[in-house]
Amino acid sequence: MKKIACLVLITAVMMSFCGCAAAQASDSIPVTESGTDETTELSKIVIDDGYTKEPPFVEPLKYEFNPHIYVEKFAPEIPRDYWDSFYNLCDALRAGEPTFECSSQEAYKWATDSVTLGELFPPACVKIKGVSNDGTVPYENGVGRIYYQIPVEEYVQRQADFEAMVEDVLNKCLEPDDDDFEKCVKLYDYMETEYTYDYEFSYESMPDGANYSTMISHKGQCIELASVYAYFLLQAGVEAFQVGCCVPDMAHSWTYIIIDGKGYHADPTWSLKENTGDTRLSLYYFMMNDQRRAESGCPVDSLQIPLLPQYFDINSDLDFPANSGDYMFPSGSFLTSMDEQNKILYYSDPDGGHEFGY
Repeated sequence: MKKIACLVLITAVMMSFCGCAAAQASDSIPVTESGTDETTELSKIVIDDGYTKEPPFVEPLKYEFNPHIYVEKFAPEIPRDYWDSFYNLCDALRAGEPTFECSSQEAYKWATDSVTLGELFPPACVKIKGVSNDGTVPYENGVGRIYYQIPVEEYVQRQADFEAMVEDVLNKCLEPDDDDFEKCVKLYDYMETEYTYDYEFSYESMPDGANYSTMISHKGQCIELASVYAYFLLQAGVEAFQVGCCVPDMAHSWTYIIIDGKGYHADPTWSLKENTGDTRLSLYYFMMNDQRRAESGCPVDSLQIPLLPQYFDINSDLDFPANSGDYMFPSGSFLTSMDEQNKILYYSDPDGGHEFGY
């Protein structure tokens, strides 16, 4: 009986092996004129080895540094060739090249302006210039010269280190599937937690450029904090830029954000956790409408927009409304938690705990 059992087992194993081998060889078996191969039935045999194979691991998409961030709101005032010239400059800077293609003298002036660089390409601010220091012509025949203020190799390394820092912040704060509102909340919380107000600020003490220095030191005043928050949002794919007011009773800057075509005011300075005295995120100055911004002492009827060239800003027909209260929270509101799967933000105010669906 034992011998018979062994023979049966050996036969079964051999049949399984032959079936498997035949299945593997089926690709090389000729097809008959009828359109079916001669081993159709055999190829249907499935070998169940008792193991379930896990699908291959696919790493989630990550945020990568974007050298070509864009503010669509400014399209009517800043021509597309200006942006293209600026992107050519950014690409040249990353590679340490001496020149870049540029559409005009005016585009060259805007691309190399310290404000443009400070807002859109911080490492280059004050480290390159568009003014000749060696007698050469800065722009001619569609080519703009780059005047590095530090050794080229040093600048390229500076740029690479900056890009790595930006990517690190985005990937630590955000998830690949975050929507725009979630990005705004998370980066706002990052700013309010990691940054502090610089009461001893002076431009003379910041030879690296104010916005760049603020991103490195995590200290700044309203202008820098508003610009840095806007910069991180732009890198995350959310349209944002610094705005401000300058009236006798108030000179202040904050961030203007556009989500789904609607504008909002967010103030990263007035919600710093070191100032609120709370480890939770204050939401009162986050995603404000015009009325709340004005009631806080910051008029919005004549906003200053540093990124707009002055010769455009004077006669600009652009307006920057914030009429929606979709994401506004009551006074004394603090973030408790977020349920991103069900799109619910939990917050507390003096009246207790609340849910906010977004």
